[in-house]
Parts: sequence; C-alpha cells; structure tokens
Amino acid sequence: MGCPIEDDEGEELILAYGARTLAPEQQIELEQHLETCESCREKAEAQRAVWSALDEWVPTVVSPNFDERLFRRIASEEQSAWWQRLFSVNWSWRPAVPVAMACAAVIAAFLLKSPALRTEPQSEAQPKLQIEQVEHALDDMDMLKQLGVESALDKAHPSEKI
Repeated sequence: MGCPIEDDEGEELILAYGARTLAPEQQIELEQHLETCESCREKAEAQRAVWSALDEWVPTVVSPNFDERLFRRIASEEQSAWWQRLFSVNWSWRPAVPVAMACAAVIAAFLLKSPALRTEPQSEAQPKLQIEQVEHALDDMDMLKQLGVESALDKAHPSEKI
C-alpha cells in the first residue's frame, strides 16, 4: 500500500479508519502501513482521539414539550406587528454613537476642505504689463530689425513670422 497522505483519497481512508468504518481487509492493510509511516500514524491517532471523544460525549436532554413551546412562540411572534417586533428587541445605541461621530467628522471635513467654499486671493504669478511697456518692446524690436540684428527667435524659426 502506498502512503495515503500522498493519495487523493488517503485523507478519507484515515478518517474512515478513525470512525471504524473501514472494511476489514483495508483496515489490516492500513494498520500495516501505519507501523512504518510516522505521519500517517500521527493522523490516525488524532482521528482516533476525536472519535473517542465523540463516543464519550453525552448530549443534554431536551424537555419533552420543547417543540410545542417553540412552535407556540413562533406563532405568537408572527402575529405581532412588525413595529412591535422591532421595538421589542433590546437595541443598544452604544455602537451607533461612534458611527454618527465619524460620519459627522467626515461631513465637516468635506465642508471645510471643499474647493468651492475656499476663497483665496489671486496670486500674482505674472506681473501686469502696461501697454506702454509692450509698445516700447515692439519699437525696440523694429529698430533692431532695421539695424540688421536678428533676434534669437527669428534665427531659430525663420519661416514663422508674426
């Protein structure tokens, strides 16, 4: 017999051995394998311990009229109105308080950090140009062209003229 752990159905074989449901020839074959294989022996002993514990377990006795009382209670619950069932449950508002506080904090953060509500003064990244400055610059460029001095822009792109 090969090692049951390496086989796909080996776990079921060891489980059946622990439950004592193996056929006698399979049980003898498995016990011979367990004498030589340490890992299979450990798994089989664990299964035997589980089944022994289950054999020793004694369930608690249920009262004789348990089913009758249960069905009577279910019927009375079904006949009550939904709002009575809702308020008859012992609700605890304790978990709702932190959730409400967290929601309020998130809403406050959105309201305070909203870009629509924020008014910042315009930064003056570019200085305002005076019309006279532009006129002087254009006059200076015309004078330089008349003298034959080309600007760096004209040298780089001679085909593009304004």
